Amino acid sequence: MSLDLTNEINEMISSANMREEQVLDLIRDMIRSAYKRKYGTDENVQIEFDDTNRLMDVYQIKKVVREEDWYNEHTEISIDDAKELVEDVEIGDVISIPLDPKTFESSSVQSAKQRGQQIVREFTNDRVYANAKSLENKLIFGKLTKRKEGGEYTVDIKLDKADVVFPLRGQSPRETYQDGEQLKFLVERVEKADAQETNRKKRKGPSQVRVVLSRSSRDFIKALLDNEVPEISNGDVEIVAIARQAGVRTKIAVDTKKIDVDPVGAVVGQKGSRIQTIMNECEGEKIDVIRYSSDPLAFVANALIPAQVERVVTIDPQSRHVVAIVEDNQLGFAIGQGGVNVKLAKMLTDWNIEVKTQAQFAEMEINQKIIEDANALFKNEDEEDVRLSNEDLGIAPDDTPLSDIGLDEDLVAKLHNLDIWSVEEFFELTEEELKESGLTEDEISTVRNSVVFEEDDDYTFTCPSCGAEVPSGTAVCPNCGAEFEFE
Repeated sequence: MSLDLTNEINEMISSANMREEQVLDLIRDMIRSAYKRKYGTDENVQIEFDDTNRLMDVYQIKKVVREEDWYNEHTEISIDDAKELVEDVEIGDVISIPLDPKTFESSSVQSAKQRGQQIVREFTNDRVYANAKSLENKLIFGKLTKRKEGGEYTVDIKLDKADVVFPLRGQSPRETYQDGEQLKFLVERVEKADAQETNRKKRKGPSQVRVVLSRSSRDFIKALLDNEVPEISNGDVEIVAIARQAGVRTKIAVDTKKIDVDPVGAVVGQKGSRIQTIMNECEGEKIDVIRYSSDPLAFVANALIPAQVERVVTIDPQSRHVVAIVEDNQLGFAIGQGGVNVKLAKMLTDWNIEVKTQAQFAEMEINQKIIEDANALFKNEDEEDVRLSNEDLGIAPDDTPLSDIGLDEDLVAKLHNLDIWSVEEFFELTEEELKESGLTEDEISTVRNSVVFEEDDDYTFTCPSCGAEVPSGTAVCPNCGAEFEFE
């Protein structure tokens, strides 16, 4: 009566990657289902496996009753019939009667098999989903395999039985892609296909797990930073907010609770090495790293980098409306090409920011009392408005900010990302350091040609007659009386 299921059990363990006990439980469920379909109940069926867990026996459990009390042939057995099976039996005993599984009707067996196949599919999909879900919000490498209609790509990430896609909205407009190309992706989300789509495609044997990849999301930048900057991965530096227009510009606000850690410097890296790696991964997308401030006005001023903000004035704290005031030559930097700089600053700070020159601000018809009351909410003890000084930007008092010499805003931003903020810092770099910085020869020449050096009129020279130091512009040596002529 034993049924040898060695091949079936081994195949299920292998194909569905199930544990042996899970397979045995599944077989028990299949037998119970077939039994119930034939006999109307599964309460009196007993299924046993031998020590190898490969040979199965099925028993029908029946209660021994008097002949005149015998009513249910599926759950009861008369005393006379019972004695033919078991010698020492009495009324009220319960006996196990061996049952040949092959006696089940073919329809019952087929129904049980279908249920078993469904359970295997569900188990497989649950396993695939769990494996894929563990990758969510993480970086992976993948190979573009095929571009589909609408611009979506299928991607091979070495994850069996999952549909992996790189949709158009997850692609950066700055980048171009080719079939077979190896790229780094963020696993944006993992989802199960709905039942309707699963049934529609079942004949083709699709996966019920869909993995969606992205290179355009903010979290892609966040994951790159987590990989590149140890201070972020170990918790010394916190990413407070990220605003991104993929392919154009990203702004990152960072903070730290450690007094000996410079969060911006940690992210930018020495000579911009760390942030340059991330910019290269994003095909040159501009990235601004900004120090977060709990003072919203200071945070707004910081967020408008590469522009230098003179002050920030609160118009309406309830609607989170502020005006950032800049010099005329900083207006283009603050707004950015196509308005992208101020747009990202708004997203980063969650404030509605207007950018005005001092003259434009003076023309605004705003009740001065309203402005003063609004500013009082964020007022520092010693000043009314937040001004972002050169010192705040790490620029020495006697140095000239790069944003003051007429450079293109993208070039200024690139220099800032290299941790170069002043003209003096730029000219301190050696030729080797400039080559390693990632700046092109044209960009280096542009900076050099934008700087005009003024000659110092207050110099001295040595008298050729007596050797005394003589001030410039002197026609007669005050020491020996020698006369000078200048060409």
